[in-house]
Amino acid sequence: MLEPLQRLLDHLSKILDSARQAEIDERYRRALDYVPVDRPPCVVCAPLPDDAPFKPYPLGECFGSPEKMLFNELVCAFDTSIALRDRIADDLPLTIRANFGTVLIASMFGAAAEQIGDNPPWIRHDAVHVTLQQVAESDPADMSRGWIPRVVETLQFYRETLSRWPNLKDLIRIVLPDLQGPFDNLELIGGSDVFLRMATEPESVDRALHALSAAQVNLAGYLAPWVSDGPEGYCHQHAVGLKGRILLRNDSCIMVSAQRYREQIAPHDEHVLKALGGGGIHCCGRIEHLVDEFLALPSFRSLDFGQSELNDVDAAYRKAAEKRVALIRVAVKREELESGKAAERFPTGVVLIERRASVN
Repeated sequence: MLEPLQRLLDHLSKILDSARQAEIDERYRRALDYVPVDRPPCVVCAPLPDDAPFKPYPLGECFGSPEKMLFNELVCAFDTSIALRDRIADDLPLTIRANFGTVLIASMFGAAAEQIGDNPPWIRHDAVHVTLQQVAESDPADMSRGWIPRVVETLQFYRETLSRWPNLKDLIRIVLPDLQGPFDNLELIGGSDVFLRMATEPESVDRALHALSAAQVNLAGYLAPWVSDGPEGYCHQHAVGLKGRILLRNDSCIMVSAQRYREQIAPHDEHVLKALGGGGIHCCGRIEHLVDEFLALPSFRSLDFGQSELNDVDAAYRKAAEKRVALIRVAVKREELESGKAAERFPTGVVLIERRASVN
């Protein structure tokens, strides 16, 4: 084992407190269920300080080293740090994932996944052209393809390593990697041409989305033996807790109309959410035109914002509260937290984040 990873795990075994984590978990559960809570859970997001005792490895070194990937997950992920738990009094869940970016399901369908330097992985559209027909005819249950074996190897390493620190094994949750969502995966495979195909070849797009939604359900089930998320009915992604068992990424959907989402994408999102026992949807950017469509999905449990500041969150909260759908990663300022205005504005049913320039 790498010496820095050994030191980090020893450090975490000293600073992580099961009683504190149980209190945090209960706060999430109550807020996500829209029951009274002492305050909404809040996670501080800030750059790693210069005096941090552990510094992450360059990103490019992690994709070939489960040890370095685990180290980085514990040191710096989503502008949070489990390693700084003793310095930050927030509600950060203790979670790690196999962080291979957004390309996993796309790689299963033959897309050319590539990772260069210290950049995250991407799909090269000039390297391999995968047609809608090829996507539709691929086996969505074949887990031997693409980068999936690398994910399994990494998750196995996580479990084996944490088993040597029994207290960490019980506290740190191994969560699903980023599986995107049916439409985001189709856009990754086909590029921006997919938007035109939605109008000119809707049946071909539908068949491809059907295969991709089946693959997402299958992959989530396939990875379940190595995942330790929970409790039942809840999961964790993006360094916060969620209601439901899966988080769909729907960033590409912000570029389609509400009607097109409803008619061509929503049925496949609902298929994944329902098959996995309910879940959430994430969108970056401005998504106000889609909020009603998401809320119409029977198995929709959480709405995760990329940039809540770009949206009328109060209007979304009023709508979501009627259906007990939790709003996730609602950004508030420190003065709102200290004055109690954030809790007055959102007494329950939300997970807050506070973005800071530093952890101090």
